[in-house]
Amino acid sequence: MKKIGLILMILTVVALSACNKSVTREADALYKQGKYKEAIAAYDEYLTTKPKDLKSLYNRGRAHEEVGNLSQAKEDFESVLKLDADNLNANLSMGKYWYNQKDFTKAIYYFDKVLEVDGRVSTAYLLKGRSLHQQGEFPKAKENYDQAINFDNKNPEAFLYRGALKIALNQTRGACNDFNRAKALGASEANDALAKYCK
Repeated sequence: MKKIGLILMILTVVALSACNKSVTREADALYKQGKYKEAIAAYDEYLTTKPKDLKSLYNRGRAHEEVGNLSQAKEDFESVLKLDADNLNANLSMGKYWYNQKDFTKAIYYFDKVLEVDGRVSTAYLLKGRSLHQQGEFPKAKENYDQAINFDNKNPEAFLYRGALKIALNQTRGACNDFNRAKALGASEANDALAKYCK
């Protein structure tokens, strides 16, 4: 009798596990399709039984971000970081959150966390550079733009913002070179910069 009970318990666990995997796959598919509200509902369902699933917590945060629920997004990113303080994606997203709130000091803190874990993340250098740029720390901003380009020389935004910084430093020729590179890489904003500064 005990053996039958044990077999039933194992079958129940296996069935619940399969059901959970199905829910998370559905949530991931909805997220990829841009159906963010539906994805959030599916992640909510999945996370009731797996509250520490980092990928689902992070993706739900990103889905919240996409629909403008910024406080819920921040909560999910913070939940990820409580479970894994070195999580690259959550640190990067928290840095972006604070950048958009115009708290550049907090933003830099999170971008630095990303770079402590992996010093080759071009996006972290770019966003740290933009934060420093906003604070008027031009030499440090340029260093970070340079590093962003060093680790990804096809990053149009890094060229665009470095070009803008060079304009502020009266380095027009270098700025125009950067704007041309940004344009070649597909940055539409580079056209306006070229028309304004590089006649």
